[in-house]
Amino acid sequence: MVFLNKKNIIKNSMLVIGIIFVIIFVILASNDLELGKITQWTVMSSYFMIIFMIIGIVLRITQK
Repeated sequence: MVFLNKKNIIKNSMLVIGIIFVIIFVILASNDLELGKITQWTVMSSYFMIIFMIIGIVLRITQK
């Protein structure tokens, strides 16, 4: 199984965490649009989303 490789587990988990933060960001951003102001949680989730997605993509590219 390819998924059970240690490198694959790390890069797949980074992408999964990034996707989870994408979902959280979309939910928070839609709520903020209804309220008309941006909260700190939306900004923080966007930072984490960007960080984890970049790490996951870089690991996927470099560790083939």
